[in-house]
Amino acid sequence: MLSSGTRIGPTRIVNWLGEGSCGQSYRCIDNEGQIKDKEFYVKLISREISEKNGFQEYFTQELQAVEQLEGPGIWPIHNFGITKWKHWINYLWHDGFEVKKLGNEDFAKNQICDLNDLCECSPGEITPEQVLSIMISLHRGVYKAHIAGVCHGNLKPSNILLQKNEDGDWEGMITEFGLYRINLFSPDSDMEDFSNDYLVENLDGRISFEESQKYRPKGILPDLLPDESWDLYALGKIVSLLIRNSYKKTKSSGLWDEWDTWLKKATGENGDDRFSSCAHSMESLPGVGEISRFGIKVEEVKIRNSFETEELRIQREKKFKIDEKKASLKTKRGITGLTGGLSLVFFILYSLYLLWAPTPWTEYSLKGSLDSYQMGVGFLTGQAWGIVPGIYDEDGNGGQDVVGEWKREDGLFKLQFKRFKKSLEEKSGKKLWQFIGNSGTTNDDYFIWSDYLEYDSQENSLKLIKRQDEDHVYIPASGENGIVSLYPEERLILGNEKIKKSELKFLREKRSKISWSLFFAVGFGLACLLYHREFKKLEQI
Repeated sequence: MLSSGTRIGPTRIVNWLGEGSCGQSYRCIDNEGQIKDKEFYVKLISREISEKNGFQEYFTQELQAVEQLEGPGIWPIHNFGITKWKHWINYLWHDGFEVKKLGNEDFAKNQICDLNDLCECSPGEITPEQVLSIMISLHRGVYKAHIAGVCHGNLKPSNILLQKNEDGDWEGMITEFGLYRINLFSPDSDMEDFSNDYLVENLDGRISFEESQKYRPKGILPDLLPDESWDLYALGKIVSLLIRNSYKKTKSSGLWDEWDTWLKKATGENGDDRFSSCAHSMESLPGVGEISRFGIKVEEVKIRNSFETEELRIQREKKFKIDEKKASLKTKRGITGLTGGLSLVFFILYSLYLLWAPTPWTEYSLKGSLDSYQMGVGFLTGQAWGIVPGIYDEDGNGGQDVVGEWKREDGLFKLQFKRFKKSLEEKSGKKLWQFIGNSGTTNDDYFIWSDYLEYDSQENSLKLIKRQDEDHVYIPASGENGIVSLYPEERLILGNEKIKKSELKFLREKRSKISWSLFFAVGFGLACLLYHREFKKLEQI
């Protein structure tokens, strides 16, 4: 039992009402939305059942079918849902109507909400005319449910709400359609073989269970699936209860003779002798007249046995599974289509970028040398990585990694680097971070140089055009030995023909020729098409 104030879906509990064979009942109030503060009757499926494997899917499937039931004789579901282990069903709260107490007797209830209240508080109201009015509305509700392939299986006075229409006639409304079947769920056999150990452990549940048995044909085991004959038999037993309570007050002779004839047919010992359908039962009600005015015609009624009812259920489950599969395929189609589309867009943008700039974060190296460059992604500027030349290494070795920045300048990529001079550390005994921490460094404390590179998108290479520092501009050239190196620009101008301008070309390191973005674009695109094809096939079923 949950305490007051506990949330069940969008509602919170006002008070506990009881626990029956089909779960716990609560009076709740809505917490949110346009119907805030509206009262509800909430049925909570017992945890022993709701925690069975596969129950959540089955619960949703069954309630989606029951949710479609509405109209005369039916108290419809308002909504249902799942919150953690709580599987709940909401109904609008039914206040009923007040009746005067009879004589000096002290009745516990002044409010009539269901048939139990009527029999207890106001049996004098039970007349053949009022019973007929109630039974017409109940038959209309049962007829609509049976046509939809839904059997109640647990019809009894507490599940039949009462109200009076504008003419002052009584009307009955059946509530809790589908709950009995839901509580028979078994996870072991794909919802076609139900549990054969249907037991109710608590006292209130056992009392409710035993009360339900009174309104089912004799010999019905508690683990069997309900069929139409159960509901028709229950209607007969309900009429029997109403007549019995009327006798207590009126003791009229001959008042119920016609109803007694109907009762013998409705509750006969032999099932073959009972009414074969709801329409036949309604047609035989004393004083009902032409039932076609209610949209019911006996000749249009197909007499379905329990096997045919099960066939309807199987068809409904099949449709539910198809709808579920369609939803799954639609989701997969959307995800694969989106992923494929994004991969294709990335491939196109990346290909366009490579027409303008070298492959980002990829090494471009010079054959037979340690020199290399890498450039980060960017539009007009970005990060760059290179190798320290020997002339900017006071040890004369060079070869260390150095980080800089690149930017576009006169159609070339200008990569600017700087390296702290070691001699300052040795003279002062301080480390680089100590200089920086004291804001004690200037450009004079660094070797600063810029390499100007030209990008060839066709060959995917970088060509060094020149290197520039504060003293010189260096140009790639080859000497007598044919080795290409960097020479100060003035040497090429003033030198002899032995030094000739040449090229230093940095090639991209070998990588796989597979474009993974294109591969994913094609792969997810094909997957999207396959899901779309399967979705279209299901739509044609």
